Amino acid sequence: MFEDIPMSIKMTHKTFPEIKELHAGNRIDESGILDILSYIDHRYDCADFRLICILRSLYQYQTLISKETLNQMKKTVLGFKYHMADPGFDGMCFWSENHQLIFSACEYLAGSLYPNEVFTNTKALGSFHKDRGYQHLMYWFKTRFELGFVEFHSNTYYEEDVAPLSLLIEFGRDVEIQKQATILMDLLMLDFALLHHKGYFSAASGRCYDKQKMDPNQQDVLDIIQKAFDLGPIQNYDYTRLSADFILNSVYQVPQVIKGIARDHTTKIIQDSNGLYLSEVTNYFKQKKDYYTTGLYLWSMEAFTNHESIELTIDMFHDWQLKHNTFLKDLKTFDNVIFKKFHLLKPLVGLLNPTTQGVAIERANVYTYKHKDFMLSTAQMYVPKSFGDQHHVGGAILDQNTSVFITHPAKAFFKDNSRNFSPSYWVGNGIMPFAYQHENTALYVFDLTPRSGLFEKKRALFTHAYFPEAQFDEVITQSNYIIGVKGKAMIGIQGLNPIERYGAFELRQMGKYTAWAMTVVSLDDVSLADFKLRLSRSALIKDKHRYAYQNIEIDTKSYTAFYQNQMVNTEYPRLASPFGTLERNPSTIQIHYANQTLTLNIKELIRDESIS
Repeated sequence: MFEDIPMSIKMTHKTFPEIKELHAGNRIDESGILDILSYIDHRYDCADFRLICILRSLYQYQTLISKETLNQMKKTVLGFKYHMADPGFDGMCFWSENHQLIFSACEYLAGSLYPNEVFTNTKALGSFHKDRGYQHLMYWFKTRFELGFVEFHSNTYYEEDVAPLSLLIEFGRDVEIQKQATILMDLLMLDFALLHHKGYFSAASGRCYDKQKMDPNQQDVLDIIQKAFDLGPIQNYDYTRLSADFILNSVYQVPQVIKGIARDHTTKIIQDSNGLYLSEVTNYFKQKKDYYTTGLYLWSMEAFTNHESIELTIDMFHDWQLKHNTFLKDLKTFDNVIFKKFHLLKPLVGLLNPTTQGVAIERANVYTYKHKDFMLSTAQMYVPKSFGDQHHVGGAILDQNTSVFITHPAKAFFKDNSRNFSPSYWVGNGIMPFAYQHENTALYVFDLTPRSGLFEKKRALFTHAYFPEAQFDEVITQSNYIIGVKGKAMIGIQGLNPIERYGAFELRQMGKYTAWAMTVVSLDDVSLADFKLRLSRSALIKDKHRYAYQNIEIDTKSYTAFYQNQMVNTEYPRLASPFGTLERNPSTIQIHYANQTLTLNIKELIRDESIS
C-alpha cells in the first residue's frame, strides 16, 4: 500500500513558481521542477495536478530547460499511471469529477507529445494513450455540457477544472478537443459570472471546505476570477497554484457576454440545476453496467456505497484491482463472491446504512439572490435527513467578504490521512437540513433523528451558525433575533429554539429538532429601525412536522416547501436567469447580455458571439 500522505503535503505547491520566469523567456533554477517530478513519480494523491505544469513546460519551454531535466520530465511522463485500470499500485484519487478531467487531459497531451514512444507503465505506445484520453475527454465534455457540473459551484474544485481545460485549449492538437474544452471553459466562466459577489465565489456548492467558507479570501478560484473579470481581492497571482496555467494561457478569451454578466450589479435571482439524482443515472446512460460511462459518472458523484451504485462499484473495484488504493481499500469487505452471487450487496447497504452514502453529490437545484451589497444562496431541499459530507447547502456573503452559514457539525468517518478531514465541525453536515429560500430569506430545518449508520461517530444534538461577530460593524441581540450589520448589508437570524453564543464566531441551537431563518437586506432598501421591527414581529413556528417563518413553510413529512401557502416546485431547469433560460440536457446553450448573444453547441462545435 502506498504512503498515505496528509492534506498538508498534498496541498503544497502544485506548480513550481519559477514557471513565471520560464514564461518570460528566462532560464531558472530547475530544482523546483525536480521536486514536482519526485512527487509525481511517488504516485501520491494529487500527482496528476502537478503533471499539468510539467506538460505545459514540455510543450512550451523546452528550449529553456536543461537536457538532463528534460530527460527526467520525459521519463516521468512516460512512466505515469493515467488510469486506475492500468498496472501498479498507488495512493491517487482518479475518480472525482476534477480528477477524471485532469488524468484524461494529461493522458491525451502526453500521448500527443510522444505518440511513437513506449509508455513504460502500460507498455503501450503514446498513440494508444492519446486515443484513450481523447475518448474519455469526449465523454466528460458531453456529460458536463448537458448536465452541468457534479462538483457544482465549488470554489476549490473549479480551479482543478479550469487548469486542464486551459492546457487543452492551448496545446490540444485536435480541433474537437480545443473547441469542446473552450466551450466547457465558457460554462465555468458563466458560473463565476453569475454567482460571484464582488469577485468571491460563495454560492451553495457540492464540495466546499471550512476555510473557504469562513474566509472567502481563502477561496482557490480568486486568481481565475481576477484574470477573467478583473474582479476581487487578488493583487499578485500565485504561480504555485494550479490556476497558474490559466494565468499563463495566451489563447483563451472570456466571451464579452460573460464579462458583461460578471459586471452586472442589478438585483437578480439565479436558479440553476446541476448533475443527476442517483435515481436518474441509469436512465441517462444507455449502458447501465458500463464502467467507463455509467460507472465513472457514479464515481464522479462519489457514489460508491449507495443502493443505486454498490453492485457496479464492487465490480469495478474488483476488476481494476483497487484493494490497495488508500481511498477505496475498505471496499474489499464487500468484494465477496457470496455477496455478489446471491445479490446481497443492496440488502447489506440497507441493513448497515453506511454514512458513506452521504458522500454522494446528487443533483442540486440552487436558488441565489444577488444584490450589490450581499448574496444569499441555497441548494433547495437538497437530500434532507440524509448523511452529508462536503456539501455546502448555502449561506450569505455580506459587503466584501463576511460569511454566515449554518450546519450540523459532524466528525470524519475515517481516521486515515486520505479521508480524515470531512465531514467535520464546519465542513458539510452530519445530517443534511431541509432548506428553502425565497428571495432574500432562507429557512433551514434540521431533524437529527434518522437512524445511526455504520462509521458514524457520536451524533451532535445541536446545530450551529458561523457568525463572525468581530467582522461586523454592529451586532444587535434581542430575545428572539440577532442582527449583524456589515457595510450596507444587514443579516437577521432567528431560531426555533434559544440561540446561544459559543466563542467568537459560533451560535448554537440545542435539540434534535432545530430551525434557523436568515434574512439579508441592504440599508439602501431598509432602515435598521424597520429591519428590527420586522424581525421583532416575526417568529419561527413548529406545528408537528411543519415549520413556518413569515411566508415560508417546510413540511418535513412530505419533504415539500411552501410559499404563501402554495407548494413550490424546487426542481429547476438547467438555468433560469435574466440572461437566459436553459432546459435540462440542452443541445444548444444561448446566453444574452444587453444586445449580445453567446451561442454554444458542443456537438456542432459552435461557439459564436453575435450582436443584435
